[in-house]
Amino acid sequence: MSTAQRRGASWTNSDSLVVGFGPQFPVREGSNAKNYGGVGGAKVASVVFDYKDMNACTTGGVVNVPVPAGSKVLDVRVVIGTAWTSTGTNTFEVGLTGGDVDGYITTTVGTIANMTAGAVLNADGVFTYDDSADGDATAAELKAFASADTIDIVTAMSDWTAGNATLVVTYL
Repeated sequence: MSTAQRRGASWTNSDSLVVGFGPQFPVREGSNAKNYGGVGGAKVASVVFDYKDMNACTTGGVVNVPVPAGSKVLDVRVVIGTAWTSTGTNTFEVGLTGGDVDGYITTTVGTIANMTAGAVLNADGVFTYDDSADGDATAAELKAFASADTIDIVTAMSDWTAGNATLVVTYL
């Protein structure tokens, strides 16, 4: 989107600089298209973890982000730091250990093949795109928490050998 398209009115001056007035409309592109910086009251909580922490996640709850009562989750993602390795084709899930363990990230996204350096693994679970309420499996949903809980990483594998990442939760 050009500057002229982002502004209410604009023109190019004799120095070839684009000059504009009026509101500037934000442009969101790429893996950071979900940017809740302008949402009033949005909070971000995160936890950094590595392969040793992941090896301890077979029972859940070792790597988690607390979510307060009354909150609504806008987004959950895992941002990979260094690439992950394991002795097998490992997977993980992100969700609620007392409920749907893959409610945010399923093993389709949470697979070692996707855990390359710098990758952003975005939520794909039913808490993100649930069609039970409105019949639309492509519209974003907000999971509401009546009581405090944690969003956890769970894996059945304990043979992770390298890697680190950050679990990021954005909520109201």
